[in-house]
Amino acid sequence: MKIFDRCCAIAVIQNKKILLGERTDGQGWSMAGGKLEEGEDYETAAKRELNEEFDIFATTLNCLGAVTSEVYIKGKKSIVRPTVFLCKDYTGIPKPYLPEMKELRWIGLNELSSVELFKPTKEIIDLYGDVLFK
Repeated sequence: MKIFDRCCAIAVIQNKKILLGERTDGQGWSMAGGKLEEGEDYETAAKRELNEEFDIFATTLNCLGAVTSEVYIKGKKSIVRPTVFLCKDYTGIPKPYLPEMKELRWIGLNELSSVELFKPTKEIIDLYGDVLFK
């Protein structure tokens, strides 16, 4: 099984809530993220993905590390290993990128169990939740 490790995920946090988008592919609620384009470093890709998917611009990103998770890419089970960034400072008003996200919602830690999380997003929250929601 192929491992995709040239990818990123961005946890946008404000007032102890995380900004998640409902994916149009039916895999649940997700952070912004995606794969690196040719010549990009991880931080550049994270800023681009955040702008493309949530229509906001990160002013500060902090790298937290990486997680490994299973996903379905074009219907095939795959492994992703995104580098995870924390974003607490941004400009713009979040809105979903419609081909990929149906809607966006701010979700508190105590509300996470009420939504189906995209598997990598769940793995990131499980691993880094203490840092994200402190």
